Amino acid sequence: MKIPHDLNLSITNTSTPSAPTKSPSRPKPLTSAQLKEKRKNPAINIEFFTNLTKKILNDFYPKYCPNCPGKLLTKEISTQPELIRCGECRYLTSRLSYTPLHHMKLPLWMFSYVFYESMIQHPKVLTSTEISKRLNISYKGAATLKMRFQVFASQQLPKYQKLTFDALDREFKDFSLPPDEDTDITEIMENRPYVCADTVVLYSASQRANQGRKRYRHTGSTSSIYLSDKLGGRQVGTLAHTIAVKGGPVFFHSVPNQKMNTLGVIIKDHLPLQTPLMTDEGYPWLWNIYKSHRSVNHSAHSKDARYRWARNRWSKNGVHNQVAEGNHRLLKTAFASYCYIRPENSTRYLNEFSFLKNAHVFGLDVICENGGVLAGDVGGAKEMGKLSFGSDPRGPLGPAVGIGRKG
Repeated sequence: MKIPHDLNLSITNTSTPSAPTKSPSRPKPLTSAQLKEKRKNPAINIEFFTNLTKKILNDFYPKYCPNCPGKLLTKEISTQPELIRCGECRYLTSRLSYTPLHHMKLPLWMFSYVFYESMIQHPKVLTSTEISKRLNISYKGAATLKMRFQVFASQQLPKYQKLTFDALDREFKDFSLPPDEDTDITEIMENRPYVCADTVVLYSASQRANQGRKRYRHTGSTSSIYLSDKLGGRQVGTLAHTIAVKGGPVFFHSVPNQKMNTLGVIIKDHLPLQTPLMTDEGYPWLWNIYKSHRSVNHSAHSKDARYRWARNRWSKNGVHNQVAEGNHRLLKTAFASYCYIRPENSTRYLNEFSFLKNAHVFGLDVICENGGVLAGDVGGAKEMGKLSFGSDPRGPLGPAVGIGRKG
């Protein structure tokens, strides 16, 4: 994660002995609330993370004055960091309203601490128990703080989806693979983005929880995420669909099944129609939609009677889905820290993991500068943030404050 220079609070002034020096100004005394937080968390730079939270809110959820068109609210109140006002008409509002931090009762710095730690620890996940112990707060407060960060990640993830879609559209414009599916495409795809799709089961129902019937209700992967009809037939496991680009972004979605009407909509929203897509044989309905779709048979049997499986059942003629399989291994290892996630909460957790992965690929400055869909040329310069996710709807929309690029 790129930390801007203006938030570096550890810079010291040095001078030569001959030059006149000014006596260093005394730091501002801490309020009683700040002293209390400092005693509870002595090893955390609270001032740094407070400023970082303010910067995140200003960049992704800018507030504008309803009385002064196009005026960005920047005036702060030292004793109440959650408030912000207009420097001209003195219009006052909360910087937390209509954001994932709406009605947050915890100190501001805790949100950016969770954000920062999640970024630097990825692919390891930051659990609610770990947040509770590090910040010395209750488990319920830590779980709510974790949920707020997941809502933030879910709101920003469509921006990465749009960037990926546009990049693939430019890369594979007027592109198509040879019509003969037995043609080796290794050299054709050597210097191009390699896109794979697959599904994986998380937290499947065990045989003991299913009265010993491992495959009672469904067949295939969905058989392990539903209980038997005698036990109610409800879903207890999570089926995740993966769209991954080799060395690039990845998107996880929680799905109830592997039917065309479920997966087809997700794939169409993320990949242009001319994209060469590599899958296993669980996507037979893609052949007439994506002309460059290729699949590999993981159940291919060997022609030699001495062996059961064929040698090329994982990769054949340059076609494989190991990019998705590798991300599945990463996902399973990371989600083992959670022990269990209910299916109704799985979308938030998968969105968080996708956001952190894509933030390491693209960075945070691009989604802040592009504003989602969002950048348009105005007077020869880019105007960012014409669509502001979650900002106050009563104020006019305007350019967002971007995290500046280095160099």
